[in-house]
Amino acid sequence: MNSIIKTAAKIAEELIQPNEKSDAKQDGIQHTKARLGESLKKKWKKRVMHGQYIRNIDGQLISEEGKFPCLSKGDLKAETESEIVAEQDQALKTKYYATKILDTETDSKCRFCQKSDEKIDHIISACPILAKEQDIKRHDRVCAQLHFNICKETGVKLDKKHWYELVPKSIETSQGGKVTILWNQKVQTDRTIPNNKADIIIRDNEKGKYMLTDVAISGDRNVIKKKPRRF
Repeated sequence: MNSIIKTAAKIAEELIQPNEKSDAKQDGIQHTKARLGESLKKKWKKRVMHGQYIRNIDGQLISEEGKFPCLSKGDLKAETESEIVAEQDQALKTKYYATKILDTETDSKCRFCQKSDEKIDHIISACPILAKEQDIKRHDRVCAQLHFNICKETGVKLDKKHWYELVPKSIETSQGGKVTILWNQKVQTDRTIPNNKADIIIRDNEKGKYMLTDVAISGDRNVIKKKPRRF
């Protein structure tokens, strides 16, 4: 707390320095903010545990567009934001954290698969046991919300008000029959493709065109590595 107060006092002192030109004063404020941000970033990066996320950003493991999308909109509660940041920093009480940081456990292996260290990344997107059920459920719920929004935008009449109440149908057609929405359907191809099932297919019945949507739910550190799949 004392360091925060001292930093704030120092910044305030710099900002109130007399300056005859308003443009120059504004440039000085922006320069001070940028310098402070860079200084805090360096301190953040040096932290062994809590600096993991920012080091991964600078290491190009996370795309520039995928840095803080959910935190920058202001739609989340404070406790939700703090939990997300803790997850990004690998600071939740997993077996790995309890073993390496708290020193209260002797085994850091995942309690489900017993193969890898039980880190947040492993639980979210790498555990083979969780992937069989929980990962599929999460993927399908994301697709369901996307399907709901597409149906609303294309004029499909839905019998539910909220996306989480709706169970997507295999085929939905807009009023007037201009657009057809296909859910979890296989794509016929002229050569054998192992994964030929798209999550959502939008068919423009007037132009005879198709748009295929495939959703991937990956950990933050794998976002930039995930490439679009070609059918």
